[in-house]
Amino acid sequence: MDAPASKPAVETWPIERLRPYERNSRRHSAEQIEQIAASIRQWGWTMPILAADDGMVLAGHGRLAAGKLLGFTQVPVIVARGWTDQQKRAYVIADNRLTDASDWDDEMLRLELADLVEGGFEIALTGITEDELSRLSVGVGELEQMPELPDGDRSPYRDMTFILYGEQFGIVERAIAKATKPREPNNPNRSPQGNALAAICAEYLERVA
Repeated sequence: MDAPASKPAVETWPIERLRPYERNSRRHSAEQIEQIAASIRQWGWTMPILAADDGMVLAGHGRLAAGKLLGFTQVPVIVARGWTDQQKRAYVIADNRLTDASDWDDEMLRLELADLVEGGFEIALTGITEDELSRLSVGVGELEQMPELPDGDRSPYRDMTFILYGEQFGIVERAIAKATKPREPNNPNRSPQGNALAAICAEYLERVA
């Protein structure tokens, strides 16, 4: 077994010194870069970019794009000194692939997310989507406590379906996540998404009135 490598020092580099690896097979959408930027705003820069001596990024392409979006001029960097060309190219794949190979403990994730939602935290910062929250039954479990209604009678509850195009979905999703607050015991609607959307619309109507 090889001896463990010594912990590399973190350096501070001008962001313009870094350049993405042209053959990087992992792509970052504009929406994902926005999410990474939001994470950096919330928690700061918690993980350095890994780069070769010449500035080629080996790990952290999304963070680099988010840093530019946020206007960073300098970023923390770990330099892969002494690596061969094959080691560098292989690591770009390994860094992404080894992360993908891990599994989630859905029950533990559900408990953690439920506590965060209950506390009013902005779940969108974690990268978890509304669809994933629904799949995990986070924020919707108490819907079972709604009163039974006669067949064909939905009053006083109403269902609304929206068709969203392109970035509209992300905009609405982030707005609902930001407007989600701890449940109010006297509110008969136990859906945090429904309450958040109603709050957003109420504020909008007040502004345009």
